[in-house]
Amino acid sequence: MKRLSLILLLGMLASCGNVQEQKLVGKWQATSLMEDGMPIPVPPSEVGFEFFKNGYYHFRSTLNYKEAGTFSVSNGLLYTLDTLNEASTEKSVQILDLTKDSLFLKMNNEGKERIVKLGRMN
Repeated sequence: MKRLSLILLLGMLASCGNVQEQKLVGKWQATSLMEDGMPIPVPPSEVGFEFFKNGYYHFRSTLNYKEAGTFSVSNGLLYTLDTLNEASTEKSVQILDLTKDSLFLKMNNEGKERIVKLGRMN
């Protein structure tokens, strides 16, 4: 009985990441960029993600910066591995909120808290 309970618990935990990954699929456009509680003087329209069902993502930002690679979700964290840029390492950001039409991410940028709020485009 204990073994069955453990298997069910592990299955539920694994499916939570899959549910969040499924919710991420689509195009997302930044609506707000904050650093240490203050707006970042960058047009949010320059920042966006696209997540695909096959576990790949594209990211674009200011100054024509781009990333693309694989992503996964575990324990409320979004993990990305950029395969465009050499010597890239896996990054993680905290998912503060994820609904069908909004995504709030929290990250650390050189010791400063950065919050990116995004809206679904499709």
